[in-house]
Amino acid sequence: MDDPNRAARRIRSLLPVLVVLCALAQLGAVLGVTRFISDTVTDAPSRPRAGVSAGPGRPSADGGEQHANARRIAVGALLDRRSTAFLSRDREAFNATLDPQDAAFRQSQTGVFDNIAEVPFAGWEYEIVTPDAFELSAARKSALGAPTFTAQVDLLYRITGHDVTPVRVPQYLTFVLRSGTWYLAGDTDGTAAGMRAPTQVWDLGPITVVQGTHSTVLGIGARAALREFADTADKAVPRVSAVWGESWPGRTVVVVPGTQAQMARLLGAEPSKYLKIAAVTTGERGAASDAAAADRVIVNPDAFRELGDLERRVVLAHEITHVASRAFTRAWTPTWLSEGFADYIGYLDSAQTMRTAAPELRRDVKAGKMPTQLPADPSFETTQEDLPQAYEMGWLACKLIAERWGQAKLVELYRTVGAERPPGVNAPDSASALASAMVSVLGTSPDAFTNIWLDYLRTQAG
Repeated sequence: MDDPNRAARRIRSLLPVLVVLCALAQLGAVLGVTRFISDTVTDAPSRPRAGVSAGPGRPSADGGEQHANARRIAVGALLDRRSTAFLSRDREAFNATLDPQDAAFRQSQTGVFDNIAEVPFAGWEYEIVTPDAFELSAARKSALGAPTFTAQVDLLYRITGHDVTPVRVPQYLTFVLRSGTWYLAGDTDGTAAGMRAPTQVWDLGPITVVQGTHSTVLGIGARAALREFADTADKAVPRVSAVWGESWPGRTVVVVPGTQAQMARLLGAEPSKYLKIAAVTTGERGAASDAAAADRVIVNPDAFRELGDLERRVVLAHEITHVASRAFTRAWTPTWLSEGFADYIGYLDSAQTMRTAAPELRRDVKAGKMPTQLPADPSFETTQEDLPQAYEMGWLACKLIAERWGQAKLVELYRTVGAERPPGVNAPDSASALASAMVSVLGTSPDAFTNIWLDYLRTQAG
């Protein structure tokens, strides 16, 4: 998986610069709930609970083993009841899974239960991954005043009409045994041991769901405002398919938190990091397209509202391009190609030129500060001073390929670079994968292409 800092893009017209971050990271680090197997959706096989590895402190004697297994089975049954209650919207049954002696925790949990009332889940399940995952403090044990059990529990969920492969996210839970019955007693006790569950969008407030033709928007805020995101995404999806082809599900989930600070919480980062980030795409590099992996476009509403209609269209088309192409986006795919290709589709038919869409690079070229090569992956870190130029170089490289060799060749190049290698063949490095693809698809070498590209920059800069 990739560092969320690895891909950022900026757009410019008459408004201030805004960056769009494509974080092809493990989606489970961003969003997650649980999975319930619906009657109408075939799910991917899950890991068996019986095969869970022992966590710290698990007894090894036969009697201890039997006790531990019985405890895990009982807690698993509790989690199954909780899953069923969530799906069936049975508030009473859900409350019955919570520690009856902790009013504050019960209120917090029922708040989340209410927040997701509109979300169309196709699947929802808990999986115990590591029993006895962390130790409770003496003070916490004393406060609970009863036998306890801790565990890392993965929560898996699927959104109807979008996910076949479930989202998987770790949770670190505390359970308490009262009068022979196990209850969920806490979800933050692992924090002291560095085990912090990621924030979910429904942790932030009530979720409003807006369905589009090619999109589902999960957001916090007015339905009318969220409808605009669905409409923009619905227009972007066919534009992406027109270039990339139909070999992807052709739909997307857009997550719209209420504020920039909430977006940062979803991504586990400081709010200042996303000051000029308009949107983020999360997903898994190289996930099979027929598995309909759980990609998400997460919007920064504070930044997005500063954009005009054109910029909003560009942003979502760019991000949805990442969703469409992620099956061919590998660890070895050069960032200039993945981000430049997304910008190429985003800007397509927008009449944008180097003057309007790449002003920083144009300024450098006209001042004689010419690049000598295509930007390396580290150039796309958000801390880089010349970050805008890196994205502008990637866009113009892809634009050049489409103009000189044809748009179909640009798509073929992307797919060839990111093609899955046969079993037993080591993953290539970025340079060799690109060189091989350029020779086979474009009939030229990276060095020759770089020279053509540098001439193109001079011409475009005017």
